[in-house]
Amino acid sequence: MKPQNDAFAVLPPNLVVVGNVISEGSMHIDGTVEGDIQAVALTIGATGVIKGRVFGKEVKVSGRVEGPVTAAELILEETAVIKGDVNYQSVSVSRGAKLEGHFSHKESGVDITALSPRGKNATPTARAETGAAPKAPDASKTDDTNG
Repeated sequence: MKPQNDAFAVLPPNLVVVGNVISEGSMHIDGTVEGDIQAVALTIGATGVIKGRVFGKEVKVSGRVEGPVTAAELILEETAVIKGDVNYQSVSVSRGAKLEGHFSHKESGVDITALSPRGKNATPTARAETGAAPKAPDASKTDDTNG
């Protein structure tokens, strides 16, 4: 299955991302994401670790997920380890894959866009939301230091 957007991102084994990651293209994760992740097509490689929720149209897991997984099409390879509940439309599980949680089948669509900004036009490129973003000044506060 080819995603609608040709964008492709790779997170190498030596990289740790802290925060949510959203991509409207394909992603291959060999590193660690400590946060939620959403992608059209997501591959979690054998060294990949996700500590958070996973959402995707097509999700292939060879690594480890510590959190719930929601996917239209889910493929669990023999080295996959999931500690969390799984919601899916279609699933393939290889011998040796490990799951600590519940499988829940959905006949109609599953919501794979839970992390998408509501009411905003999402850009068609991958972006990572890491750490604490700078905050805009609060207009309700006044600066008493300048007189």
